[in-house]
Amino acid sequence: MKKTIIYSALLITLATNAQDLTCADFKEGHFYVPADKETLLSYKIHRNGTQQIETVEDPDQLLGADFNKTAYQIIEWIDDCSYRLTSDASKMELSDYQKYINDANGLLVELIKIEGNCFYFKSTLNDQDIKQVINGKLCKE
Repeated sequence: MKKTIIYSALLITLATNAQDLTCADFKEGHFYVPADKETLLSYKIHRNGTQQIETVEDPDQLLGADFNKTAYQIIEWIDDCSYRLTSDASKMELSDYQKYINDANGLLVELIKIEGNCFYFKSTLNDQDIKQVINGKLCKE
């Protein structure tokens, strides 16, 4: 009986520890970015290798019916917890802002922390004169 209780406690501990997420868990798969103060609309993300597809969720057509709600990104992994994003001109026509981001060497995204199933990040755009920083979170579906 005592061995059964100890064995059960060990299994529960192992199962709980096995569910802790790491940066590597956010490299591929399906994710979402919830709306907040800095990200006004939520969007879904699908990652596969060095490719990322972002789809804005805009049920009330706040962006307008003609706004392209799907963006194709190229991911350049710097390490497990940071990467650089640029827009993929071979898969879509780039807006002026997307061209500006690409010309500034893309967005640098860095892990801040992981809580539950969410990756809190800092996204930085460094231009010669301007540094833009957006904080947000990316969650596993």
